[in-house]
Amino acid sequence: MKKIRLLLVGYGPRGKIWAKAIKKNSKTELVGICDINKDLEHKNPKNIIFFHKIDSALSYLRPDAVILSTPPFNRMQDLKVCAKFKLPILVEKPLTINLEEAKRQISFMNRHKLLLFVGLNFRYLPTTLEKIKLLNSGKVGKPNFAKFVYERWRDGKLARLNKYPLHMKHPMLWEQSIHHFDLIRFIYNSNVKKVFATTSNPPWSMYKHDTNVNAILELQNGIIVNYIGNWQSNCKSLNFEWRTDCSKGIIVQKKQFDDLNYRTTNQLKLKKIQLKKFTMWLDDASALLSDFINSTNNNKNFIKLNKDHLNSLSIVDACIKSSKTGKKISIKNY
Repeated sequence: MKKIRLLLVGYGPRGKIWAKAIKKNSKTELVGICDINKDLEHKNPKNIIFFHKIDSALSYLRPDAVILSTPPFNRMQDLKVCAKFKLPILVEKPLTINLEEAKRQISFMNRHKLLLFVGLNFRYLPTTLEKIKLLNSGKVGKPNFAKFVYERWRDGKLARLNKYPLHMKHPMLWEQSIHHFDLIRFIYNSNVKKVFATTSNPPWSMYKHDTNVNAILELQNGIIVNYIGNWQSNCKSLNFEWRTDCSKGIIVQKKQFDDLNYRTTNQLKLKKIQLKKFTMWLDDASALLSDFINSTNNNKNFIKLNKDHLNSLSIVDACIKSSKTGKKISIKNY
């Protein structure tokens, strides 16, 4: 079977994970890496050709698809170059840090009938898949309301992390909450219709803009989610809890990628759900990559897939607007 030949654009911390995921996948082959940072050329995998300009890489390699593991700025120029070669794209989240710009980019890809697949890797976690399975089983009944707490001290100066969030506006919302909001939509199988939110930045923060988010999300199916997320909690350990109250019991996840439990109304103790062994960051990237490859073969569904990310970006945009105006914001769904 012929392998899908991939060009990886961006070889920072996330790009190196993508290189491993491509190597792990039996259907894909990494044929080249492109990054504007010339110092990275000596750190790329052996026998992989390195480029500094995406148009040169595409002209020389003629790959089957592209992974854009780059910061969410000025992506339109990369999309236009890829469109000339009629290439589907897997792009890192968030697509952009501006909802209107995201609409323009998706509209552009739709006109060219090309897939633009946004990498929301948390959808592929064992906790995510088992939570959906539990809700579909009916054991705990229909979800009604939820609490999502993510409190973390994120040292943005660590070598393994990208540095641009230190200076961008609303880094928590665009870089972290986007994952959480997408999971909320994905697991509860509903878009969000209204948002009321506040954002802030503590005086000890190393970030230039708001790292704390408090939001009430009203979903179209009636579920209410109380969301608390921050990157500058003044405690080094991560505090995570996602609790869903349902008509017949509760679901409680106590760790970000683990410790999933449930309890029916009359039970006194939580029952822990056994999760399959999982290598975080690599296995989820591998599953995402497989989904992308499979989706490239579905020509009829690309517009729906392209638009889906707008429904998660819209929640971020609504949080920002609500925080500025002090009002509840209604969201358009796509």
